[in-house]
Amino acid sequence: MRHLLSKIAIIAVALTAISCSKDYITPDELFKDSSKVAKTTIRSKGGESNNTVATLPRVAVYRTSDYEGQSWFSGWSGGRMVDDSFFMSIYFDSIDNMKVGQTLKISRFLFTFPLSSDSAASTQSYSGKITLADKGDDYVILHFQKLCFECSFGEYITDGYLYCPLYDEYPLD
Repeated sequence: MRHLLSKIAIIAVALTAISCSKDYITPDELFKDSSKVAKTTIRSKGGESNNTVATLPRVAVYRTSDYEGQSWFSGWSGGRMVDDSFFMSIYFDSIDNMKVGQTLKISRFLFTFPLSSDSAASTQSYSGKITLADKGDDYVILHFQKLCFECSFGEYITDGYLYCPLYDEYPLD
């Protein structure tokens, strides 16, 4: 009987460990725990020693884009000043063909400060990865895993889960 109980305890611990390392999350779980929401840590250049944190409150994923077979993510910081208004654009393989847990195959990446006149205030280079954490008919949840990019304003690291409305295509009117 003791051996049976110890085996059950070992199995329970193993299942708990596996479930804690999952790479998916439901919208309810994300809305209940705001600490999991994606945040961008900013390490400014130019002598500033403090880090600031920003979010992407305006995001969307579009099933189709202007590139055949590609879906498109767009995210705006919502800032109104040169140094706090940034935009992220990511093209990746069709969201409709992806399964939860898969890593996005990014074909085009852009991070930029559209209000800046500094051409070095944008980049097309990044490190890290993004996985599909959940998907529904009208939403996706992306898991940003230390997505890092750098431009003349500093280094930016986005980490966490991001709930995105899912649309068929970008409205042009």
